[in-house]
Amino acid sequence: MNLFEDMRVFVVVVETGGFSAAAQRLNIAKSVVSRRMSALERHLECRLFNRTTRRLSLTETGMDYFERTQRILGDLAEAEEATRSLQSELRGRLRLAAPMSFGLKYLSPALNEFMQAHPGLEVELDLNDRYVDLVNEGYDLTLRIGRLPDSTLVARELGPCPHAICASPAYLAEHGAPQVPDDLREHQCLGYKNRANSSQWQFLMGREWRSVTVRPRLIANNGEVLVQAAMDGLGLVSLPRFLLEENLASGRLVEVLQDFPLPASQIYAVCPPGRRLPAKVRAFIDFLVQRFSR
Repeated sequence: MNLFEDMRVFVVVVETGGFSAAAQRLNIAKSVVSRRMSALERHLECRLFNRTTRRLSLTETGMDYFERTQRILGDLAEAEEATRSLQSELRGRLRLAAPMSFGLKYLSPALNEFMQAHPGLEVELDLNDRYVDLVNEGYDLTLRIGRLPDSTLVARELGPCPHAICASPAYLAEHGAPQVPDDLREHQCLGYKNRANSSQWQFLMGREWRSVTVRPRLIANNGEVLVQAAMDGLGLVSLPRFLLEENLASGRLVEVLQDFPLPASQIYAVCPPGRRLPAKVRAFIDFLVQRFSR
């Protein structure tokens, strides 16, 4: 048996919650996962899992072994990364996720440049506006835009992400431009589904933040869909400025309520919790910090 490989599979089984999910992440057959776990239990002469028809859980011994195995594999990965970094060449696979529009517009060219500088690195990129689970889905890194909730995840700020509210000239000609945030209650609006509350738009009024309840005529989980809807005259939209800047510059969209600041938003690189980031992850984050500060 290959003890270290069995340990690695065991950790993935625990992290994903089952043999099927572990097999999918590792890209191997479920029967291979089951066989390795049985071999590991025989080697240790103990039962690691409580097996039922509906769920898989760890025994007390299994929980202790999981914690120790995580530390061992973490130390081994750290030793390998440290050795590789001495050679000034990054190797292995980097799994990362990012919002669709930001990924296409900004991350993709940055990633291509990074990969050209590190030919030994393989990358798996998932562009999706959903909120990915870093730990359970096995990502090394994700980019997130907004304000981060408190968590055990490790986050590093890459740069600001200002927002704007705008509409098409045709919409404003027909409905008029809002002069104060409360005017939004009388307007058609477009809501971003992945925002905590797509019907509550915040503004700085005087010295305090106030929320205005809007009526989203369209709610979508992709910014470019909302940009197109705004250009087609369906309503006012509040989105990151990087999604709007080209159409604002061309006049296809017009910014409104500029005298009322919107909440500050940031772009973050977010990693799973751990004692030390792998060299490939640290290097890529450092690269992004430099790239986005230009």
